Amino acid sequence: MTGVAEPRYRERLTTPWWWYLGALGVGILLGAEIGIVLPGGWVLVPFFVVTLLGAAVVYRLGSGTVQVVGQELTAGDRQLDLSRVDRLVPLSVTELRRVVGRHADPAAYTFIRSWVGPGLQLIMRDPSDTTPYWVVSTRHPDRLIAVLTAV
Repeated sequence: MTGVAEPRYRERLTTPWWWYLGALGVGILLGAEIGIVLPGGWVLVPFFVVTLLGAAVVYRLGSGTVQVVGQELTAGDRQLDLSRVDRLVPLSVTELRRVVGRHADPAAYTFIRSWVGPGLQLIMRDPSDTTPYWVVSTRHPDRLIAVLTAV
């Protein structure tokens, strides 16, 4: 036993599969442009390199996770002690855009991904807290709320 608690909730906010097709298209276009100036045997190298780089970027964009371990919510690289949370507000796509748009508090922590529609707003207990609320993208706000209220 390693002493590390199992996550009660874990969600990886992966990118849509068709973004890899976009990376392939960009790789072909940029590879062709770079390949024009290279001598004969090296023409295919830019295709492979740029396509692999594009796929790596798409994979990295989809590597963000939201998880609950013990008494903490982890969103990206930040942790939040759940005892600081007063209210949980599920957000539809429209509400999420409003909360992180021009009506947003600049001091709020946002962990959103544009390709994940709904989200969750976690409002802090202490109004003088430097971070008044968190906004987190999640495909399953109801499941996350159920886990957070159980904790």
